[in-house]
Amino acid sequence: MDMNSMINQELINLAIVCVTGFVGWVTKEIAGYLSKKGMVAQLESHKDLVKVVVNGVEQVYSQLHGKEKLNMAKIELIKLADARGIKLDGGTLDMLIESAVKEMNNAVQVEIANVEASEPPQSK
Repeated sequence: MDMNSMINQELINLAIVCVTGFVGWVTKEIAGYLSKKGMVAQLESHKDLVKVVVNGVEQVYSQLHGKEKLNMAKIELIKLADARGIKLDGGTLDMLIESAVKEMNNAVQVEIANVEASEPPQSK
């Protein structure tokens, strides 16, 4: 074998290694993207489920306050999630419920501000 054919063979081997590494990297990136997209969709699904539970607890258990209402929301959400085969840990459960309550409270504040803005000024 002459020197040129040995160099060509090494360049071909190097190219194969580079292409294999690049394909592996692309595969990893695509898998990560799809996993992230799936997690986002799953989180959105959980968020919708939590909104239903929080609104339901707010309506049905209006006589409860604070921790009692939070515990009731957790119980109801766990029941609903289990029925759908969704596993939620305690930290995720708290975070999702708090987020839904905050969104609900913000919506109420916006609605109150809209009503107050549309009322005519009262004369004295």
